[in-house]
Amino acid sequence: MFANEKIDAHQFTLLVILFVVGDALLYVPSWLASFAKQDAWLAAALGCVESLAIAWLYTTLAKRHFPATPIDLCRSVLGRWAGTAAACCFVSFILVDISLMLYEIGDFITTQMMPETPIEVIILLFTGVIVLGVRNGAVTLARSSELVFSSFVLLYLTLVLFISPQIKPEHAQPVLSEGLKPVMKGNLRLFGNLEESVILLMLFPLVRNPGKGAKAYVTGLAVGTVILAVFSTVSILVMGSDMTALLAYPSYVLAQKVAVGKFLERIEAVMAFIWFITVFVKISVCYYAAFFGTAQIVKLPEYRSVTLPLAMISIVLALVFVPNRSYFDLFATKIWTPYTLTFGLFLPLIMLGAAWLRRLSGKS
Repeated sequence: MFANEKIDAHQFTLLVILFVVGDALLYVPSWLASFAKQDAWLAAALGCVESLAIAWLYTTLAKRHFPATPIDLCRSVLGRWAGTAAACCFVSFILVDISLMLYEIGDFITTQMMPETPIEVIILLFTGVIVLGVRNGAVTLARSSELVFSSFVLLYLTLVLFISPQIKPEHAQPVLSEGLKPVMKGNLRLFGNLEESVILLMLFPLVRNPGKGAKAYVTGLAVGTVILAVFSTVSILVMGSDMTALLAYPSYVLAQKVAVGKFLERIEAVMAFIWFITVFVKISVCYYAAFFGTAQIVKLPEYRSVTLPLAMISIVLALVFVPNRSYFDLFATKIWTPYTLTFGLFLPLIMLGAAWLRRLSGKS
């Protein structure tokens, strides 16, 4: 299946960066501030260290079994029946992630930009564009990330630069006033978001050189986490932890506070465009992983035949699985992190442990 689709290591790096930033750019500052308060920057900094550990885990697994995908690994480690069941659960995890992000897009546009537009229309149009791109293959997706990455970097730096004069260091004080426990709670939310990068293992076999691909994985995950950490810190220092925690989309409100002289104000459209770039790439990668994983499970010769059925399923899930914003917030705060731990930490550790045991048994 991978014979005609190969991407370069630098393209994979850009994919990983945009994937990690993804939809998290809008709401991660609120997540961190809800628990860590003014120490949210510490929770974000700890996430940068954790991203390196996660990257090591995933790249070790990917290089050891290259060019196997997580679907292949489930079957080889857990056996035919249990492995197939685990593979189906992994694909369902990706579909749930897609449905949540589609709801986020619809909720953001209908509440912040186009309140009179039905959310169903927004989700349907966005899904149609993504499916059209994914059907053209992973190479097209990688080239698209190259095309939009420069715009993302320029707009991101512009926003951070223009808002920096409003930074107030006193918003980060006092440091560790309630100890490390709130910091760890806030960091746990970010850690759950970082674990979504396990989905990128579905694309790792496409990289021409596995050694360079592993470096690209580590670099992309680290850079993406730093971008989130910087933006979260800026949000806390400008708006304060209480205001950041109360807002559903603090990054969007942060862009509204930009005021340079009397000619450049309220550049929230820049924030929206940045988010559209990153979330488009993330959902596209998730769609590709779900399509390809399904094709591997049912042993289809190629994945394009399942694109439309799975796209329809994801649209229905986005509308039914998340009925309202209150349910989304509850699911994100109480369920999502333990859910991602299953596939982002425990499953890879099981794969590595099984490989280690087999190597020991082979030596003995």
